[in-house]
Amino acid sequence: MNTTKLGRTAKPSIYFITLLLGATLLSACALAPEYQPSTAASEPDNQVPSEASPGISEATVESEEPKSNATPPAIESSPESLPEPEVSLSFFGLPKPDVDYGVIDLCEEISKKLGSVSTQDCLNQHMYSNGGFSVLGRPIALREYPELPTREALGRVLLIGGIHGDEYSSVSIMFKWMEILNEFHTGVFHWNFVPVTNPDGLLREDSRRQNENGVDLNRNFPSADWNDSAESFWLDNTDSNERRYPGEQGGSEPEVAWLVDHIKNFQPDVIISVHAPYHLVDYDGPPEAPDQLGNLQLNRLGVYPGSLGNYAGVDLDKPIVTIELPYAGIMPSESQISEMWTDLVAWLIQERTKDR
Repeated sequence: MNTTKLGRTAKPSIYFITLLLGATLLSACALAPEYQPSTAASEPDNQVPSEASPGISEATVESEEPKSNATPPAIESSPESLPEPEVSLSFFGLPKPDVDYGVIDLCEEISKKLGSVSTQDCLNQHMYSNGGFSVLGRPIALREYPELPTREALGRVLLIGGIHGDEYSSVSIMFKWMEILNEFHTGVFHWNFVPVTNPDGLLREDSRRQNENGVDLNRNFPSADWNDSAESFWLDNTDSNERRYPGEQGGSEPEVAWLVDHIKNFQPDVIISVHAPYHLVDYDGPPEAPDQLGNLQLNRLGVYPGSLGNYAGVDLDKPIVTIELPYAGIMPSESQISEMWTDLVAWLIQERTKDR
């Protein structure tokens, strides 16, 4: 695995264009009943949802666009020092768990692995652990953007990154999207982020796809066909490729067992899972799939025994969007990070308002 570091660029002009589009959209939404979402329909209207505004304060050095010397808009309220245990309010002034020093340790490790995420960038997200741990005892950290008292959310959305430890970009883009929500969360959705599902795989000296037990977490979900098909599929279709080993039984790995339980407790209306490097959008479950997110086009890959798409999209009948970024070790450009987020939020709004 190429362990190329990820870094930073900025294009502030996008920010001001987005604000202009957002102002137009706010006027249009004033006529909407009940929710009055300051967000847009998807591709037909080409409007920018308020939660999709590209206010990214950090981007990547090794991106698809050249560096810019311009200064990006700052995100106010980001703490300048390590949070203290007695901090009891979240970014938006709502109750949150006490700071978990296991998460502080995790942030320090992530910053050493990913050039696009400093320790402070990670800590600024106020992530916490609710009891999920990897094989080696690292916390599986969460970031919550809850429903706000001022409006009813259109739904609950779970975003998952880093299921495969050698797909660096799938982790880094989680932090870029959280930075957008830090500035523009308006309560349109209740968001729940799991940026690093497989911390042991990511944080090894040589990062790898599997977890510490050598299991491909995306073949270990207890899908209905796991017992009948997982082992035979691995033997016959992958020639016993160790990178895709499904484990001894479905849900045997602590990371998968925790995520299955988290899905049950959080009850997301939609799941977004980010991978790399197939440069496409995959989709499982109801209703209609997004045709495009940024420059990624819809291309259904099907499901595999033990995959999250199989377990959540087929067995649980939940919409699951799998975003396959173009490169595992190189982040998309800042404009693509913003455009993918804008398109995703627009599609979510379109689907969640169809029957209202």
